[in-house]
Amino acid sequence: MISRIKTSLRLLPFLFFLLAGVTGSGQEGYNIKFKINGLKDTSCIVANYFGNGTYVKDTLKVDGSGRTVFHAPDSLPRGMYILVITDKKYFEFIVNNDKKFSIETDIENPSEHIRVSGSPENSLFYDYLVYNRIQYSQIQSLEERYKKNVDNSDSVAFLRKKLMALNDSNIAYKLNIVQTHPKSFLAFMINAMKEPVVPEAPLLPGGRPDSTFAFRYFKAHFWDDTDFTDDRLLRTPVYHNKLKRYFDQVIVQTPDSIIPEIDRLVEKARPNKEMFKYIVWFVTWHYENSEIMGFDEVFVHVIDKYYATGQAWWTTGTTLDNLVNKAKRIKPLLIGKIAPNMVMMDTTGQLVSMNDIKSNILILLFWDPDCGHCVEEIPKIRDFYDQYKVQMGLEVFAVCSDTSMVKMKKEIKKRDMHWINVNGPRSLTGNYHDQYDIRTTPVIFILNKDKEIIAKQLKTDQLESFLNNYLSSSQRK
Repeated sequence: MISRIKTSLRLLPFLFFLLAGVTGSGQEGYNIKFKINGLKDTSCIVANYFGNGTYVKDTLKVDGSGRTVFHAPDSLPRGMYILVITDKKYFEFIVNNDKKFSIETDIENPSEHIRVSGSPENSLFYDYLVYNRIQYSQIQSLEERYKKNVDNSDSVAFLRKKLMALNDSNIAYKLNIVQTHPKSFLAFMINAMKEPVVPEAPLLPGGRPDSTFAFRYFKAHFWDDTDFTDDRLLRTPVYHNKLKRYFDQVIVQTPDSIIPEIDRLVEKARPNKEMFKYIVWFVTWHYENSEIMGFDEVFVHVIDKYYATGQAWWTTGTTLDNLVNKAKRIKPLLIGKIAPNMVMMDTTGQLVSMNDIKSNILILLFWDPDCGHCVEEIPKIRDFYDQYKVQMGLEVFAVCSDTSMVKMKKEIKKRDMHWINVNGPRSLTGNYHDQYDIRTTPVIFILNKDKEIIAKQLKTDQLESFLNNYLSSSQRK
């Protein structure tokens, strides 16, 4: 099993756009020689990028003159690799068409003293890195001058012009690489990193520019130069971050917009098993752990469509069962669903049905007498309830997790919980933990007058703003 390299070896900020390579085939395998001047009688690590991480590929012995060799078969996945000298000293190289080549550098600032022999692809790559370092330094210098002269309009105009010229120069340099070395992995990566240049918006029939054109164009052309069937993308620092940017910043942040985009991109990647697997894994991980309310609908869709149907062949056994069962638990609790009814015993021994409660807004509160967070949050909920009960038509259905009625009543009195209180374990409608996927306390669900779930797992300090917005928008409808 390969293991992750220490976090300190993750890509430095300015290296994010510096790329790497992959491609080609052969019969003799890879033979890559390294010489690190100033290093001797130790070992180095060869690692590769994959998604958002770096992974160990091999450990190499370094002789007394700083020499070492990385041997690998033709089946070695192509992409951007790293020779790790120490935790803070390393450099990247491309594993691609060139099978036999050598790289020499120095122990001090190894990434800045690279000499390559026998690999035109790596020579091109390191020239690109040098160019970017120079451009980056110039941009930093201009930005510092800009900050110091922000009140001087002439200086600001001059510096803006210089920055724009640098930007144009960068674009021209990269386009030249694509044109003169179209089959290189560097060109492939430049294309993958490109973002659409939005043309001027067309005019609407009334003569005004189309205000939505820029968004629609940018979204429609975001992936124009990305080949979803080429798994070389996975072994770079680009693809994962571009996926994250697209799903978090480019498309409209609602499940109705996100779900079709997931299915569209998954289909584009389907011809390549590695790319298909990665994007399905990415959206699973991304939306299973999302803190944005309502995005669990996206997770449920992914599990239902790709895991429950056997398309996620890499996930089996207990892991698959856990994912499918989790989606099944969440599905009845999605925003817009009718909340499962609960019939439980109140403090007088009478059964109370949640569905029989008449209120404009019903807050479901799951709490425990021994829960430290409940001690802090319940008084806030009580104050909110007292303030808005009449104005908003509020009611609270508070489900206590403790089996002791005596303890429950004591805590209710102590905390002045003057709303509908029921004992969760004394239920005619089954285990509320399973019904509402309750794994901790306190947990809040908000239902409208039709008992539809309109919010869940809100924090108490979010209640006022959420309900004010919800009720205002409901009145406008």
